[in-house]
Amino acid sequence: MIGMTGFTEVSHDEKGIQYKCIGKSLNSRFLEVAVKLPSNLKGHEGWVRNEVQKMFTRGKVEIELYAYTSQDDQLKVSESLARKVKKNEDELRSKGVEFVPISYFQLLKLKDSLGSSSSLSAANFKKVIRSTLKNLVDSRLQDGNTTKKDLESVVKKMQKHVNKITKYEKKNSEQVFKKYNKYKKELNLKNSEVNYPEIFAAISKFDINEEVVRLISHLDQVDKLIKSKGQVGKKLDFFTQELLRETNTITSKASISHIKLEAVELKSLIERVKEHAQNVE
Repeated sequence: MIGMTGFTEVSHDEKGIQYKCIGKSLNSRFLEVAVKLPSNLKGHEGWVRNEVQKMFTRGKVEIELYAYTSQDDQLKVSESLARKVKKNEDELRSKGVEFVPISYFQLLKLKDSLGSSSSLSAANFKKVIRSTLKNLVDSRLQDGNTTKKDLESVVKKMQKHVNKITKYEKKNSEQVFKKYNKYKKELNLKNSEVNYPEIFAAISKFDINEEVVRLISHLDQVDKLIKSKGQVGKKLDFFTQELLRETNTITSKASISHIKLEAVELKSLIERVKEHAQNVE
């Protein structure tokens, strides 16, 4: 089971520049991809999006790569750059062009603008991105394993409540028949005077056998989904809707309070499964 929450970061040094790639993932019904790259690497954004789509099907995934240098490096101007600037100044002056000498601060700004053109090699760029995505998958798997354990615990509790509802089902039918016999006796009705089609129709309104059977079947499917591999989030969401539908029907049809109380507890647990279904692929 793969969760949708994850975080990772990968660092890489190249030509005196440090690169850090951060991968984040949050819950989302569909796959949403956000890519942030340095301006000189914007051309690779499409490739990064394709790589994300290969590895994820749901979640809000954000990949951010940025470059930085140490504070000492940021305040340092190479001798080579300074000599080139001085040489160009001398050449322009020899041609009669006069201007204010460039300051050290202006040299720093010039160095930054020139440095922005430096970038990761194509091979290392892809290596960093793929490493980030792999780590993000591992992070989401860890989140999914935690969710799986909780879901397994919740399903076991649900099964106990369903078993109790099944147990009370016979008492529910018996109570309906007791009410029928009581009214028949009080009204002193003969068998020929009883409208059996109406009686059977009334009894069927309290019969929860079909709902219980479907409830057990849906819960069994949920248990199998949790133990399976691959994408389960949307299927889990579907079955929670079916479980809620059957549970609501049982609540409205049951004639004894024990079943209603068990159904209320069951609905609370189904809501927990529904929340988890929104958080896994």
